[in-house]
Amino acid sequence: LESDEGLSPEQVERGGFFQCLQWQCTIQLSAAADRAKSMTIGLYNDLAVGVDVSGADHWADQDLFLHGLRVGAPPDPFNEKGQNWGVVAFNPHGLRAGGYVQFVALLRANMRNAGALRIDHVMGWQRLFLIPAGEHASEGAYMRFPLEDLLAIAALESQRNECIVIGEDLGTVPPGFRERMTAADILSCRILYFERESGRFRKPHEFLARAMVAADTHDLATLRGYWTAEDITAKVRLNMLTSDEERLFNGERSLDKRLLLEALVDEGLFPQCLDPASLDSTPWSQSLADAIHRYLARSSAMLFMVQLDDLTSETRQVNLPGSTAEYPNWRRRLHRSLEEIATAPAIARTVKAIADERDSQREI
Repeated sequence: LESDEGLSPEQVERGGFFQCLQWQCTIQLSAAADRAKSMTIGLYNDLAVGVDVSGADHWADQDLFLHGLRVGAPPDPFNEKGQNWGVVAFNPHGLRAGGYVQFVALLRANMRNAGALRIDHVMGWQRLFLIPAGEHASEGAYMRFPLEDLLAIAALESQRNECIVIGEDLGTVPPGFRERMTAADILSCRILYFERESGRFRKPHEFLARAMVAADTHDLATLRGYWTAEDITAKVRLNMLTSDEERLFNGERSLDKRLLLEALVDEGLFPQCLDPASLDSTPWSQSLADAIHRYLARSSAMLFMVQLDDLTSETRQVNLPGSTAEYPNWRRRLHRSLEEIATAPAIARTVKAIADERDSQREI
């Protein structure tokens, strides 16, 4: 600790303990980055949208953060009650007044060992949905942030650290925001579940080029969970959906599954002998998972990210937005060990198929 004045011996010891943990994390992350240098990109880091009110970032510089407000999202079709993420955000006026020193330091710390950095809820660089502490998400409102300043700083630090920037632009996106991202060379984040238009899934060549594409994210259902509607079941179990909403969501999911299978069949990635009347009741299988991964690997998107949860065929998602203690957020373990993952023939075949598809895509 910089100063232990006014602290009890127990507080000093506890502070030192967490400093030691942070030191170890830094050492291990740096070692992992060194091992990843032979890779085209290397490590892919994630920058959170805010910090915990009890965390060191907030306590060390409280004047820099917005007091009495929590970051979240307004009600939308994905989460009809809105979301309160429970974290605090920078005060945009404080950032500007301080010459953005803290924002620069934050980017540098997260880019230092990374080849790519994902900006969680990147729309927060233009506006953040803020909720009074203790209130429901419906009581929130948007606050504007200095987008052009933050983009300019991110571009400079991206060059200095040789780090790709990917913006997680999912949810309620302001008009014109994605176009501004493209102009700034920030890659968009495109998720299979949402890549729909004109009543069908986009074909691989129709995906946005300046983007990172993935089947899902840690905040969404895994592929297997999506197919078996485990995410809907979990929301019903936690009273996050009414019975009418459950019926609506299940009906929409059945249609999504049918359209996705039709897209796979059109690409020659799944048998055409399936009974059209029973497409949405096709059971989950490894061959189906492989077909979906190959479909995305064919996309025109610059990057394709595969979720480890999907390679191991997990059912429950890592994080269920809108829940706190009711769901084991960030505590669910993979059901297979790292040793098993590294030697599993099925996973090896999936990875090779993905690599072959990407290589073919580059040759086109």
